[in-house]
Amino acid sequence: MRARPALIAADLGFRAFAERNQPRYARYAKARLDRQASVAAAVRTTLSFARRRWDWLLSQPSLAADVWEQLRFQVSRQIDSPSSQNTDVAALYYGLPAISADSVLLCCCLGLGIGEAAELMGLEPPSVEAGLGVARRALPHLIEGRPTHP
Repeated sequence: MRARPALIAADLGFRAFAERNQPRYARYAKARLDRQASVAAAVRTTLSFARRRWDWLLSQPSLAADVWEQLRFQVSRQIDSPSSQNTDVAALYYGLPAISADSVLLCCCLGLGIGEAAELMGLEPPSVEAGLGVARRALPHLIEGRPTHP
């Protein structure tokens, strides 16, 4: 039995998405989690979610945003306790809205540019810039001296 062209195209699309994002998802998860097994589980479960729902995700306004929310959920499920995280990272997620904390982690800690962070989270660059602005006002001691990449 031959695979239909639409199924082949969908599979190729998912594979390209996963290949592009898996390393960045892993870097994000590693920055938030203390055990490599937890990192792998969060990323694997997220990509499995995306694969199972790929056709539906393609019909959504922002596929990247939906998968990013799933990654955030999976990472939060893997956190043993706030004390098991890097204290600065834990403070970001305790003291800031999710978009701000993610923006700081991606741009200031992992070195992604604002455009790349926005694309990864399924946002527009001004949303990431606004998130960084909130972080600068709320937790300046965690942001000062960290470069923000354009």
